[in-house]
Amino acid sequence: MPHTVAQLNIMALEKILKKHIGDFASENTAARVVFRGLEVMGVGLWPVLDHFLFRSANPEERAREFTELGYTRDISSRILGRPRDPVHVYRCRCLPAILIEETRAPESKKWGKVFGEDAPYVMGIRVADIDEATFHLEKQAVRFLRPGAGKPGEDIRAIAAIPAFQDGKEKSVLLLIERHVTGVNYFAPGFWNKA
Repeated sequence: MPHTVAQLNIMALEKILKKHIGDFASENTAARVVFRGLEVMGVGLWPVLDHFLFRSANPEERAREFTELGYTRDISSRILGRPRDPVHVYRCRCLPAILIEETRAPESKKWGKVFGEDAPYVMGIRVADIDEATFHLEKQAVRFLRPGAGKPGEDIRAIAAIPAFQDGKEKSVLLLIERHVTGVNYFAPGFWNKA
């Protein structure tokens, strides 16, 4: 039985997202630890992936990889905190969100020149309880930047693992996300750099 266009789009999206997951985990130690643990259970990162954040000078152009396959801009999502650059949120059914940070600040422009626009800067993984997740991951040598964002009992909390570095530059960051409602809000990129 032939696949419908929607089914083909979902299959293509899954392939793209799985590639980004694999590439991210291959270069980010914290993501690799999480990925390995989930693979042992036969789960993988796919079901717990909350979102990817990409950086781009042209967000609409960067989003095309996803919008051509069914993602649409979500103007109802809020970016919590103080983003240095505008962040555009794209959603598609129950798939992980795609966030694109428009590179305007010198720091994000510099990151884009060094690492390009293809690879994600942030991968957010959904957990049931941040405190419990960090406790178990710290036993596996994953370190976190404290404090995280949000407080116990709030609708959304997040904490960043120590970023992966390449040539002395912060390349990628794994976030743990705890959501208690079906809300579609996200913390501003860089919430972990409060100093």
